[in-house]
Amino acid sequence: MQTFESLVRVAPKSPIAVDFLGFASMSRSVRAAMTNIVTRREELREFRQQARELASFTDRELAELGFSRGDLPSIAAGTYRR
Repeated sequence: MQTFESLVRVAPKSPIAVDFLGFASMSRSVRAAMTNIVTRREELREFRQQARELASFTDRELAELGFSRGDLPSIAAGTYRR
């Protein structure tokens, strides 16, 4: 009796046999999506920390630095332009 491996001429543990239904590529895409989610959460956490630190400054301290309270969101986001 012939086996599947002898019919398709691949070794039993080859990537082709393992990825017959696309499981390997699916796991790569899931891993990439999870990495993107983790990266985005870290960026958001950093943004919130910076916003909290800037908000703790008094109006006078901000004015000495050349900023107003309305500039804080763009400063924390990294999009502030003078």
